[in-house]
Amino acid sequence: MRQYFVLIIFVSLFLFGCSGEHLPPNLPKLYSVTLTIVQDGKPFNGASVVIVNENYASSPWAAGGVTNEQGQVKLRTEGKYSGAPAGKYKVTVTKVETPDIELTEDSSSPEYNKKVKEIQDNTFYLVEDKFTKLDTTPLRIEITPSEKNFELDVSPAVRKKYSGK
Repeated sequence: MRQYFVLIIFVSLFLFGCSGEHLPPNLPKLYSVTLTIVQDGKPFNGASVVIVNENYASSPWAAGGVTNEQGQVKLRTEGKYSGAPAGKYKVTVTKVETPDIELTEDSSSPEYNKKVKEIQDNTFYLVEDKFTKLDTTPLRIEITPSEKNFELDVSPAVRKKYSGK
């Protein structure tokens, strides 16, 4: 559960970012890094990607982003700085399919509860669990000044029903 909480925080930072123009004084040099995520040999569009240093205590800078139609993501550190520091990283990849339903009703109305149930019944995870957690992901990269482009495979394709957990 803690893994999901950490992942949600990092993904939120990457999706919404923060404003700011100055680099923190303790931020290491950043390298432009492109990850390409494929699933069953095809680019994996719309996946959230997070990298966390294997030695997080000595280098707490996480990076990530969301893949485009080519399955590519240009990493951003802490959601706002272009690139990622050199180092050995664990990589997590997540993607959730949800129905396009708006919750505009009052939360105490029966219609609201009906829509929530419909959303839950039609929400699916599209990546195997092992790729979504830091403690189980087999995905690893090592960013160096010369090694900054990576292709990672999250096959096979899955469509696992949301369980509410």
